[in-house]
Amino acid sequence: MIGKTGVTIRIVSNRLPQIADAIKPAVANEVKKATLDIEAKAKAKVPVLTGTLRRSIHSVFSNGDMTGTVGPSVVYGKFIEFGARGRAARPYMRPAAEAVLPGFASAVKRALSGLK
Repeated sequence: MIGKTGVTIRIVSNRLPQIADAIKPAVANEVKKATLDIEAKAKAKVPVLTGTLRRSIHSVFSNGDMTGTVGPSVVYGKFIEFGARGRAARPYMRPAAEAVLPGFASAVKRALSGLK
């Protein structure tokens, strides 16, 4: 004979709405910090002849600061990063991102674990 089992769940407190409201600013803060860190590292690493390329590196935030984009605004920035016409690549954006991104995931986890 198979017995019947049952489970009753009673919600005493529902803090999910408050936690959901707290997640966005916590993550947005980490996105902003990581994006600006990448910008600073790229500016420190970029090869400089006149300084125009370095000055063109900037950050833009969208989606309520949940998306950060950083890079140069001059056309030739990609040719320096990836190389062109037989010239060797001199990466500055990729190394900057690679240096910051591992810490970004940890920072987001820490920020979210602090929500109670």
